[in-house]
Amino acid sequence: MELTLQGKTALITGASQGIGREVARTLCREGARVVLVAQNASRLEAAERYVRGDSAQRNAHILSADLNLLGEIERVVTFARDRLGGVDFFIHSAARNTQGSLFTLSDEQLDEAWQTKTRSCLRLVRALRQPMKERGGGHIILMTGATARTPAADFLVGSMANAALVNFTRGVSRELARDNIRINAISPGWTLTEGQLRRFEREASQLGVSVDEIIAREARAIPLRRLVTTQEIATLTLMLLSGALPSLTGEEIIMDGGATPSI
Repeated sequence: MELTLQGKTALITGASQGIGREVARTLCREGARVVLVAQNASRLEAAERYVRGDSAQRNAHILSADLNLLGEIERVVTFARDRLGGVDFFIHSAARNTQGSLFTLSDEQLDEAWQTKTRSCLRLVRALRQPMKERGGGHIILMTGATARTPAADFLVGSMANAALVNFTRGVSRELARDNIRINAISPGWTLTEGQLRRFEREASQLGVSVDEIIAREARAIPLRRLVTTQEIATLTLMLLSGALPSLTGEEIIMDGGATPSI
């Protein structure tokens, strides 16, 4: 199966770590030019080195931006257009950690979580539609989460944001299809990102056990007995963007080891 993305340009938000960073690395290795967008400049620089690896090619570009600001959305799109000629793929992986009960989170945390994951996505899709149309079409992938279907009490705001983006994916797909733009959502379950590992480390410290024991405990609750890796999600993203599945749009793909019992 030919999965090369030679000559294509991908804009990836939340790309300084975790899923976004791994997606950037995978697409870059398949010949795509990637723009990594995140707010933390130092993490972005480290991510750029990770994405490029030993390659001397300058296929990875970084841009520090606060996606909660409308002016920053415009700056990101302008950067991709002027520096790389446009955008073929948009992968939205930006999110805020809103772990905690609804009754303990501050109003600022609630607003920031919703704006970073949901409002910024809507704004970017709106801003990228015309540039993608001018290039003959494109593909948008939104990283949501299995909590879109099975909300967690200690991740309620994030669960709501995930559900909103899944609904958005289905609702906007028909309109985008007129311009040959496909949109799909990927909903991972427990994923071994740096952030998740830090949470496991804190819990392990509190309980006086090893991180491996915490991971094994979580895995036992999953039918396939394993947590998702960022590389798995990156590989699925690559397959979707490659054009190997040209009729797939408006769908949510759940990758959680069979943990989500739903239709």
